Amino acid sequence: MYLSIGPDQVVSVHEADDFTRLHLELREIGPDAAGQALQAAGLGRLHGPDHAYLDLAALRGLASASATSPGWAAGWDAMVEYARRKGWLSADGDAVRVHLA
Repeated sequence: MYLSIGPDQVVSVHEADDFTRLHLELREIGPDAAGQALQAAGLGRLHGPDHAYLDLAALRGLASASATSPGWAAGWDAMVEYARRKGWLSADGDAVRVHLA
């Protein structure tokens, strides 16, 4: 699964059933505008030049709307647990750190 933000500042989720990767792609948009788009969508915030923190509840809501796998919820839970074990969750556990691509 990955998210993208384009020049129209719309945040989109792609490949919602793929739990083997999670990142954010900036497509023809600068970091300032991308950060504003993330915040406006209630999805998170940029964190430095290479990462973003994505709100897990908001991300789950967006991603589940385009999911097709019957085992999606279990896949989601496993992905979040993996991120927790790797130290990629925020201190409060409400957001996950992802790379910008």
